[in-house]
Amino acid sequence: ATQTTSDVTLISDPSMVVGTSTLTRTESGISFTLQTTGLEPGHAVTVWWMVTNPDGGVAVLYATGRIIGKNGTAQFGGYLQVGDGTGYVMGDDTILEDALEATVAFVVRDHGPINPGVIPGVIDDQIRTFGACNPTCADLQISVHHPS
Repeated sequence: ATQTTSDVTLISDPSMVVGTSTLTRTESGISFTLQTTGLEPGHAVTVWWMVTNPDGGVAVLYATGRIIGKNGTAQFGGYLQVGDGTGYVMGDDTILEDALEATVAFVVRDHGPINPGVIPGVIDDQIRTFGACNPTCADLQISVHHPS
C-alpha cells in the first residue's frame, strides 16, 4: 500500500488551507480520511470522489456525508474498490479503473441547512445524494492526490 497526505483548501481561495486528507492506495482500491474546518454548523455536507483514470476519463462518485456539529469541523472517511460504480453521479467514466495510477480529488459539498420535520427524508437525501439542496448546494473545499 502507498499513502499520501494532501491539504484541503477552499475552492474559492486555493491558498487557504482548512484541513488535510490522507489517501491509501492498494491494487484493489483506495481509502481516505479527511479532516476539515470552517463548515457551517447544522448544514448537511457530503464528500465526493472525483477520480481521473489513467486514460483521462473522469468519474464522480459519492463517498460519504454528515451533518456538521457546532464547532464547524468534520472528519470523513471511506473506501472505493476498483470497478465499483456505486454512487456514480457524473463523468465520462463510471468507476475507478486503476487505484494506483488514478488522480483522486475529494470535493466537499455543502447542501445547506437541515430542516428536520419539514420534509420527511430530506436530511437523508442531503447527506447521501448530489442534488438535494436547501436551497442551493455549493462545492466548498477540495483536496487532490496525484499518483506517485
